Amino acid sequence: MKEFIFPMKIYWEEKDKTYGRFVVEPLERGYGTTIGNALRRVLLSSVYGSAITAIKIEGVQHEFSTIQGIQEDVLQLIANLKNLRFDLKDSDLEILYLEKSTPGVVLASDIKTPPNVNIVNKDAYIATINAPNTSLKIEMRIERGKGYVMSEELEQIGEIGWIVLDADFSPVKIATFHVEATRVADRTDYDKLTFEVSTNGVVSPEVAVQQSVELITKHMNMLTNISYEVPTLPEPMPPDELMEKLTFSTEELDISQRALNSLKRIGVTTIGELVQLTEDELKSSKNIGRKALTEIKEALKNMGFSLGMNIGEQRRTEV
Repeated sequence: MKEFIFPMKIYWEEKDKTYGRFVVEPLERGYGTTIGNALRRVLLSSVYGSAITAIKIEGVQHEFSTIQGIQEDVLQLIANLKNLRFDLKDSDLEILYLEKSTPGVVLASDIKTPPNVNIVNKDAYIATINAPNTSLKIEMRIERGKGYVMSEELEQIGEIGWIVLDADFSPVKIATFHVEATRVADRTDYDKLTFEVSTNGVVSPEVAVQQSVELITKHMNMLTNISYEVPTLPEPMPPDELMEKLTFSTEELDISQRALNSLKRIGVTTIGELVQLTEDELKSSKNIGRKALTEIKEALKNMGFSLGMNIGEQRRTEV
């Protein structure tokens, strides 16, 4: 019986901060396409990055405005800001500030950043102040995420003046591959996989590939222990324990800091206050986006709760 062939050569043909090309060979016939497709999909969809998700410009109410003394209108300004590349460490959200009041070019290097935020392309152009006695003041919300997220799906900000933007979080811009035949001994029907990756420089191609392979491996490893039994539902929580958890702070929920901040903005600080709200009530709040709502519902479910609960009815049941 013929032994299964595994790759004997895996190497980078070319590699720098933004571009890499690596080769895997030999592979059993068909495995080049199988591995290439899986890796490409994960690279383009699941590598985390950072992006501007909302801006607030002093004196501007919406994106179709113009700014007195600034060469660019707001739409052009937004397009320039979207070109900025951020490396956000140890945080899911930061607010950055830009303030300039002297005529001339405004660059990314003019943005004030905390120690955990690095702007990769500091020389990127933002705007030009072309009139004296003119100032440009911008607040920017920077978040970590993955993929491309439309503004409607992002967490909204209730404060007037904030403009929520579509966000392209992915640091991977191109992921492509091709498969060709390669020889092993006297056989020429094995696969040679050549894979190319381009990133925006925040994450190197090598790191992006490593993260993607780890993610694929974790999912595949889960399939090595498929149970023959249907998982049983957890036992219902005792009523007294259930009622006690209603007094817990919303910080006890397993949700992101963004979702937690959204709840604080609408004055919800305990789980008891949260479960009495309906899903429609949360949706109607400008502070709660779809992503935050999904996180909240899942976290409540894991604790034995749901939205729209009648706590008074729960207490009568306990008695």
